[in-house]
Amino acid sequence: MKDVEVRTAKPKILKCDSNEKLNVCAYCRVSTDADDQRNSLEAQERFFDNIFSKHPNWNSVGIFADEGISGTSTEKRDQLKNMIIQAKSGKIDLIYTKEVSRFARNVQDLLNIVDALRKINVYVIFLTDEINTECDNYREKLSQVATNAENESLKTSRRVKWGQAESMKQGVVFGRKEMFGYNIVKDENGNQHFEIIDEEAKVVKKVFELFAEGYGTYRISNKLQESGIETKRYKNGWSNTVILRILRNEKYVGDLLQGKTYTPDPLSHKKKYNKQNSNMYYIRDHHPESAIISRELWDKVQMILQEKSPDEKRKAKHSNRYWCSGKIYCGNCGSRFVSRVKKQKSGTYKSWICYEHNQRGTEKEVLIGGEKVKAGCNSKPINEKILKQALYDIITQVIIPNKEKVKKVIKNEISKPNNRTDIKKKINQNNNKISKIKSDYAKLTIRLNNAEITEIAYRLTSDEYEKQLSELELTLSYLCEKERNLLSENNSVESLKKLDEILSLSNEKINEELYERIVKKIIVYNDKIFEIYLSFLPRPIKLSYEACGKLNTYNINFTIMAD
Repeated sequence: MKDVEVRTAKPKILKCDSNEKLNVCAYCRVSTDADDQRNSLEAQERFFDNIFSKHPNWNSVGIFADEGISGTSTEKRDQLKNMIIQAKSGKIDLIYTKEVSRFARNVQDLLNIVDALRKINVYVIFLTDEINTECDNYREKLSQVATNAENESLKTSRRVKWGQAESMKQGVVFGRKEMFGYNIVKDENGNQHFEIIDEEAKVVKKVFELFAEGYGTYRISNKLQESGIETKRYKNGWSNTVILRILRNEKYVGDLLQGKTYTPDPLSHKKKYNKQNSNMYYIRDHHPESAIISRELWDKVQMILQEKSPDEKRKAKHSNRYWCSGKIYCGNCGSRFVSRVKKQKSGTYKSWICYEHNQRGTEKEVLIGGEKVKAGCNSKPINEKILKQALYDIITQVIIPNKEKVKKVIKNEISKPNNRTDIKKKINQNNNKISKIKSDYAKLTIRLNNAEITEIAYRLTSDEYEKQLSELELTLSYLCEKERNLLSENNSVESLKKLDEILSLSNEKINEELYERIVKKIIVYNDKIFEIYLSFLPRPIKLSYEACGKLNTYNINFTIMAD
């Protein structure tokens, strides 16, 4: 074997040991407490200034400090981001920090930052951990130290989460300490109290009352906006989303729900709305002395919200914007109708159309994955003018001229003892149908998981189940309300009061706002037939219609059909 001459590598001179001119800075995280923060910053400035002063060729760029933000995430650490930007622009050569846990406890974040800086020849020195990212073995050391820091952070997160859960059970309020209508204050003993803001509380009460009377969230927000009522709490002003937030806020009735959001990943610190993914804690009558609305009004509003939004999936599909949004149903397939607006030379044409027809066209059988599946619907769109005109004619030509007869029908319907048994039977039948569909739905999901059907076939069949559930749930809510009405002694008074209010209206007051309040449901059939369910009538009104003409000559004639 020939002799091998080993030529020894030159020792690597690290940047921190060289004589070249360098821009050096320090990074740290400090307490959010003002005094602690000031003291900590001053102490760290002295510490790093002492290090930097020993190197006459170094130029101190200063300290980049983030306030008490968790080291497990870099997302909200503005000074860290600022420091990286300056490093990338060539203004920083070396970064000093005391230890890895002050820089980042998330291993992946830490390595990503360090690797990105190394590519532009900027290095980080962790003093306590004796790690310099310019050294060849930096990654192994850094990973080990960062993993330990990450594990410690996860333990801390679990301890904090447990402590918060215990505090929530005791009724301690987490999150924002102010909201529309309230400030949350502490007394001399440190106990929390809900302090009512009188002017805002009046608005909250009005919102609940209007919604209970039948006004939609979109119209309520418009009313508040037009009234000039200020809302400093909501920077974008009143909207239907803000109104919904108020209507769902249990604090206004004196209750407290904790855990509305949760953090699935303690390393990313990103919060999500809690849809029963994590424990929630509901305390009834948490602060009854500070309740803004009554329990009766709260229950009524929640019942209406539940009826309007049977589940989250359908809630996302339908808007509250129009007077009949979410109230029109297809008599052919059970789907909801959606609005369709067309801009024409003669003006805007607005109609409502079955969602199933709009998405998949006319009814047909399609072959998917070897299975025949029904898709589409043969229903026809309906002009909104027809619906409005029908309601106007019902009120002015049927209800008002026959007010005494209508009152008698309401009283007789409510007092019928046989109706209660019949409705109870229908409720049970409805519940059985819902249970059957849910069971079939679960089996369908199992078949998908076992790869027995394709995803497309699953989606189409599940859409059909959703439609059936939607119709059954709406029918169930109607039956349940009817049962409650029959059992309520005050129902006849309320229905008659609502009827008297309508009878006293002038013609110009019979408008969309009124329709929104009194219409519960409209079912549209083919052959120009539809049913209208009004909140104060025990039975629907079934109509057929004929329409002819265009624009100013457009004419509609209605015929009331017998049951």
